[in-house]
Amino acid sequence: MDTQMHHSLSLLALLSLLFTPAVAFTPADNYLINCGSNSNASDFSRVFIGDSTSTFLSEGKSIALKNQNPSPNLSSLYRNARVFTSELSYKFHINKNGTHLVRLHFSPFVSQSNNLSSAIFNVSANGFPILSHCSVKHDDLREFIMMVDSESLEILFSPVSEFGFVSAIEVFSAPDDLIVDVGTKFVGPSLIEEYKNISSHVLETVHRINVGGSKITPFNDTLWRTWIPDDDFLVLKSAAKRAITSHMPNYQKGGASREVAPDNVYMTAQQMNKDNLTMSAKFNITWEFPVGSHGVPYLVRLHFCDIVSISLNQLFFNVFINGFSAYRDLDLSELTFHVLASPHYIDFVVNSDESGFVQISVGPSELSSTLRANAILNGVEIMKMVDVAELESGSKRGSVWIVVVSVLGGIAVICFAVLAAVIALKCRKKKEEEKPKRVESMGWVALPINGGSSHSRLSEVTANVSPGPNLFFALKIPFSDIQYITNNFDKSLKIGSGGFGMVYKGTLRDHTKVAVKRGVPGSRQGLPEFQTEITVLSKIRHHHLVSLIGYCEEQSEMILWQKKGLLERIIDPKLSGQIKPRSLKKFVETAEKCLAEYGIDRPTMGDVLWNLEHALQLQEPGTQTASQEGDNLNEPEFTSFEVVVEAPSVNVGTSEGHGSLDLSTSKVFSQLMTNEGR
Repeated sequence: MDTQMHHSLSLLALLSLLFTPAVAFTPADNYLINCGSNSNASDFSRVFIGDSTSTFLSEGKSIALKNQNPSPNLSSLYRNARVFTSELSYKFHINKNGTHLVRLHFSPFVSQSNNLSSAIFNVSANGFPILSHCSVKHDDLREFIMMVDSESLEILFSPVSEFGFVSAIEVFSAPDDLIVDVGTKFVGPSLIEEYKNISSHVLETVHRINVGGSKITPFNDTLWRTWIPDDDFLVLKSAAKRAITSHMPNYQKGGASREVAPDNVYMTAQQMNKDNLTMSAKFNITWEFPVGSHGVPYLVRLHFCDIVSISLNQLFFNVFINGFSAYRDLDLSELTFHVLASPHYIDFVVNSDESGFVQISVGPSELSSTLRANAILNGVEIMKMVDVAELESGSKRGSVWIVVVSVLGGIAVICFAVLAAVIALKCRKKKEEEKPKRVESMGWVALPINGGSSHSRLSEVTANVSPGPNLFFALKIPFSDIQYITNNFDKSLKIGSGGFGMVYKGTLRDHTKVAVKRGVPGSRQGLPEFQTEITVLSKIRHHHLVSLIGYCEEQSEMILWQKKGLLERIIDPKLSGQIKPRSLKKFVETAEKCLAEYGIDRPTMGDVLWNLEHALQLQEPGTQTASQEGDNLNEPEFTSFEVVVEAPSVNVGTSEGHGSLDLSTSKVFSQLMTNEGR
């Protein structure tokens, strides 16, 4: 009987949520356009003005098309369309600068002369592309959140095929607290870092989910949004159990507001289904959301409201995104000013995995007792970050120069290090030539490296390594893009030079002007300085300093070290002409083998010493071994590879008594520790 009553109350609570209208938000800018019509249309108590009689539509080759056989349930917005065969724009005056929502409605119906589903077109907002080669096969709504700090917003439609179309347009101001620039965390393989300036990006809504609840229509949302249930995204439905309350959320200043998400989102949730006796008390609830593109940054907003606890500080749980820890020991009581059932949201920036999914999991914390172990989630929003640089804002903002740091020549660092080791071994040999010498094979100490892929997996790890550029992989820019924006490093684009190398000017695909620093072999700046520069510039924002937006570590031209027979060009000019080609060839071959991605493929230290000794013998005059070696330095004996090597402390011991060769503090590595040595 109690169970039936409980279900009845839950049903009543759910029904009350479905039919509770939202208090409308009044935006400073509010433009609703019914495209392809000379009459107005109503949708969820909102009036859309026909564009045929409006002043927003620019002159161009377009026609108003009407759906002659609309479905009875079809919205009145989708019974007309504006079809264009050339560029067409809608221009809106902006009363209040700030974050705006832009919604584009599409309904591809079939007429006597056109099948709108065959249209392909592009869309831009104030010159920035937001849709590229868009093709709509069914009724669709595309929503964008963007910063507008100019006097007007122009939405430009350009056909790619014979024509394009649009059914309706919404442009209205967003609440001030919808997108904020503080508190966003980047989640990935490295440590969680703060992600700043979210409001400067264009965000395209991909998913808006009411977790544990039913569908929410624009009628129940202050910003006229649609939220869909989470059932189809649950990986294991038996792991989750719905939680519903009939009490209104306790909104607190500094937390979430009704504009961030409606009441109905915070009054429902999914919690751990501990009633399932086949499962232990320690498990996660997991959702998988398809996002299409992989390797693209997404803003993930998670909504929380503790409607399952009977008192404060009883609910502790963990949050994971794409398998990475996003939040440990989350205590909503602390985040909501010690008030139960108080709405709160947390923003994260993540990259989708190779499968094109964003995975979200919540599970109990170790701080929770077995009886109180639980985890909840109330809502999810996933938004694609359309651009990765700041939007240009028209005449109010001048050209922004941003530094793109590019590292080329990582191999040179290792080459010089190994050469120094050869010199040190030669000196040691002269001092101890009277002693009996015995070398035992010992394991090679692995160097943390980044190969051609930024996600190479290492079989061994060196401890106490300072953070390298891999901690900032979200800032990586492909080498092909660097070549494109500098016209393959055109000399006419060179604007300066320094100890690190040349500086070129260029323009990104979004028209942002940048300066590109290009490293060269023999420069006075090595890899540690490069890493330090990335670390510092990525955290500094000042109007007297240019800002770092990215770096590149691909296509090490030293390797291109080697395939073209140009090895002598990468060595120190002071040594040019003094190293025999056969000795240099053996030396480089040894260095390449030491940089194999997996430890099992690298030589032992004993093998390294033997090969360096061999290279030294080839260098010494009058050796019989040298005369037996081939003379063709350019013959490709091994394939090229791409690598950037960090400079950790490495201690390599020898088997003679208890002596050791400390490579981290030895004088032979002085050129790696001081700028003068480079």
